[in-house]
Amino acid sequence: MGLFEKFGRQVEQFKQTAKETAEENATYRCQDCDARFNTHEGECPECGAKEVTPVETTE
Repeated sequence: MGLFEKFGRQVEQFKQTAKETAEENATYRCQDCDARFNTHEGECPECGAKEVTPVETTE
């Protein structure tokens, strides 16, 4: 395996981990596609649906 191929795989793994962590800590969720995100701009950034609700937290 070449150096750049190995580096590329590590970068992709880091991106996946970062995305999963961000979704776990998101404050809003789309009712249609279940996407999770931290800012509410009036519609889902993934599918454009208007049904966006705050994520319930259990503290």
